Amino acid sequence: MAETRIPMAAIDYTPGKLLDFLREAPSQGLLNPAVARSRANAIEALFTELTDEERADLRRVDAERLAARAHKIQGSTIRPEAVALYKERVHEALQDYFAWLENPNSFASNSGHALRREMRSFMKPATEQEARALEDIALATSERRKDMVSVPLREGVTVYITHLPLDLSAAEAERLAGVVRALAVAGESAQ
Repeated sequence: MAETRIPMAAIDYTPGKLLDFLREAPSQGLLNPAVARSRANAIEALFTELTDEERADLRRVDAERLAARAHKIQGSTIRPEAVALYKERVHEALQDYFAWLENPNSFASNSGHALRREMRSFMKPATEQEARALEDIALATSERRKDMVSVPLREGVTVYITHLPLDLSAAEAERLAGVVRALAVAGESAQ
């Protein structure tokens, strides 16, 4: 197997190097691009609450405690379910990063979000167009968002609704329905 190309001058347990890993891993088939991006977003959300010791050495980070600190400090500005999702993604990112640092040549994502190792050598795109198509496929098959509701309208048309609060009231639902009704084209039937 060819040596991995992600540059590492020395083993580095800092947030910047973890983010470098998440940026480079998808291009090498180590992680699904959408998963890498979602993990980077979670890191950006929670790592604002790192202590100096954790920032110097990510091995000291306990994702559970970090999430609790972030929720306590940020209070009502961050929903509990978002904190839980960020915690899970940060934990998986740290696990994968540490595993990659330990042995980059035989790395496989612990979370199951990696592109299959057997497919990596098969998926060497010949053109830039093929490379874009492969990324589109990877994005289309990425993990499904837990906060997304799909609403099939008619054959071939599905609408996705995100960021609905868990405590959505009937009045709020009616307000959303009114906005959607206002967008409808009057006098035309969709078929």
